[in-house]
Amino acid sequence: MGAACAYELSRRGSSVVLVEREELAAGASGRNQGWFVLSDDPPLRPMSAGSLAMYREVIEGSDVPVRFDPDPVGHLMVATTTAGAEAVRSRVAERQAAGTHAEHLDEAAVRDVEPALSPDLADAWLLEQGRRIDPGALTVALALAARANGADVRTHCTARDVMQDGARVTGVVTDDGVLHADAVVLAAGPWSSPLARKGGIALPVSGARGWIVELDGTPGLLRHLIEEEDGDGGARETAPTAAELGDAPPRDPGVSALLHQAHDDAIVCGASHHLALRPEAEDVDAPARIARRAVRVVPALAPLRVRGIRWGIRPMSPDDRPLVGWLRDGLLAATGHGPEGVLLAGGTAQLAAAMVLGEPHPFDAAAFDPFRFGA
Repeated sequence: MGAACAYELSRRGSSVVLVEREELAAGASGRNQGWFVLSDDPPLRPMSAGSLAMYREVIEGSDVPVRFDPDPVGHLMVATTTAGAEAVRSRVAERQAAGTHAEHLDEAAVRDVEPALSPDLADAWLLEQGRRIDPGALTVALALAARANGADVRTHCTARDVMQDGARVTGVVTDDGVLHADAVVLAAGPWSSPLARKGGIALPVSGARGWIVELDGTPGLLRHLIEEEDGDGGARETAPTAAELGDAPPRDPGVSALLHQAHDDAIVCGASHHLALRPEAEDVDAPARIARRAVRVVPALAPLRVRGIRWGIRPMSPDDRPLVGWLRDGLLAATGHGPEGVLLAGGTAQLAAAMVLGEPHPFDAAAFDPFRFGA
């Protein structure tokens, strides 16, 4: 989010400093599934469309190789239970309403389009959408494009606090000193809330850890983005009370099967969702649960060796829509994108830049008001 905002603002002629506490793409920005689909949520649809346009522009002019499918490879939604089939049909209907073409597949059609899938599926639909993207390379490309536009990109520089003059935010306190600014864009993901609290603002963004398991794949094993639904739903976790933390056993992480074969033939398996209350991972059995779920959907994955395991912490909002807008004079939020940061970063940057520069918004921003949950 920060790299995209830095690129868009610098492209429009602003003087920009991007402050990154680690290296570029160190967190969930570079440790996610690597999917790109246009959102089926009406307020988010133009934001994701803006992202697609920005990424194409940046990738085309970038010296950094960013692997991104020029055309959709197809999104296969499958169910392994009756309840899952009902959930899939509901989600497919939402995407059809958003303009995505979907085709229902019988057993023979499933074997034809994705031979490695389990024969014991309850339902399957093929949607004309979905691209694979290298999220880490994309983040680096955005930051370097911002630097080429004159932005100052500072890595391994932690933002500690915001500077205020009365009610106005005038800069940022960093490990390298104080940076004065006409506007500060708070795009710190799950770390946005602690920074906002220092300025007296309660920002409803929490962290959720998501794990990814990579397997050594053989060329052509999987052809589409595959998403499995078993209808188990899963309630959103909330932070426990002190009593609950002391008495209750930790909850199991919510796990689903999201699979695709990356451009380097790795089989990328996700995903999980678990409240992150500390830097160290509590849900250490999530990779095993992901692997079991993936093998249930694609039995051919069982003998493949694990190439690597990674996790990132995603910034979640109460309604799964981002918070983009002014928190205070001089302080703009661009956070709370949950697992859809790659889908929405480009469109968010276009909206944030318009707000900072006082220009007309590229799309309706009402759904992203940071104060929609209360002051």
